[in-house]
Amino acid sequence: MAPRHTSIELFAGGGGMALGTRQADYEHLALVEWNKNAAAILRHNAKKHPELWPVEDVHEQDVREWLRETDINEDEVDLVAGGPPCQPFSLAGVHAGDMDERNMFPAAIEAVRKFRPRFALFENVPGLTRPSFAPYFSYIKHQLEKPTIAAKGDELWTEHHDRVKKARARELRYVVHELLLDAADFGLPQNRRRVILVGIRSDVPGAESWKEPDATHSRDALLYDQWVSGDYWTEHREAMPELPDGLESRVRDLKEGGRPPGLRWQTIRDCIRGLPEPVDRLSTPGFANHEGIPGARTYAKHSGSPFDWPAKTIKAGVHGVSGGEAMIRFDDGTVRYLTVREAARIQGFRDDYEFPVARSRSMGAIGNAVAVPLAELLTRRLSDLTMTAGE
Repeated sequence: MAPRHTSIELFAGGGGMALGTRQADYEHLALVEWNKNAAAILRHNAKKHPELWPVEDVHEQDVREWLRETDINEDEVDLVAGGPPCQPFSLAGVHAGDMDERNMFPAAIEAVRKFRPRFALFENVPGLTRPSFAPYFSYIKHQLEKPTIAAKGDELWTEHHDRVKKARARELRYVVHELLLDAADFGLPQNRRRVILVGIRSDVPGAESWKEPDATHSRDALLYDQWVSGDYWTEHREAMPELPDGLESRVRDLKEGGRPPGLRWQTIRDCIRGLPEPVDRLSTPGFANHEGIPGARTYAKHSGSPFDWPAKTIKAGVHGVSGGEAMIRFDDGTVRYLTVREAARIQGFRDDYEFPVARSRSMGAIGNAVAVPLAELLTRRLSDLTMTAGE
């Protein structure tokens, strides 16, 4: 049997990336997360499910501090993964050695420099690619490509970027692949677009030719199953409702062209099937974190997610719960809050993965998490490179 791959999870949050990579058969050497509530979630599930990761490998501390203290050796690590926070900043006057304390990409690159893993996998919001961020995003990618070209303490990041671009990476180089993926296209019941940076060490066979995964699910397949064949409603034992306004032209085209290949997008109705209807302020026997929350209401730009469509992006929100994305909107116009369990399902967490902290903190951890199935898919595809090489 081939040896299991190893990983280090930085900015581990509530464990979305960690759970996905574990399901892809990676063994975690460390999960590093400074937030006490997120770390509590990681420890709780380690105790409940010892096969996931050892509780002693959860480190509740700043990634930069952990990097200085760890005794893990570079030859032990196959993958460095995580979702580094990257806050907005001005292009002018920012020093590479003294950036905004909330920007953790320098620490992520330092981890790659330190451990020299075969693979690096970093996830972030698509806003990182907008024009105002583009120069810095280019800087991140060049640093990942040549991580040994470290910044000097008094060096502007723009100066460091120029130096990295000109340098020849003689001892360590990564082939960097930039992906922009919507989790709905891969079977998650949520429209969640994220930028993924994949770094593959240049000595790994297939590093240059590695390709992003092809979408397996589509919007048009869902529209066809709902409004042409009606199979969606039959599956859920529901009568087909009236066609919503604005879809007439697309549905007509689908009738003429036939069903698109592949699977359909998954909806909230698909996702929460099998869960009892939650009761306000009461827990549900047999389902952890499935308690109804009263008081849901709509307001401008916060209208909830339609029940028969993928959810809007689950977000953390400033205080842990982002109202508009944390509600289901039913066909009759009524709304209710998602339970923590429902939100966890929408992010791909399995039902026995629990969130033993306050609802606002649980929803924050879920909203910040990397979608579990996407993490699993990408890390499996990276593992395929070493398997193909005969390891």
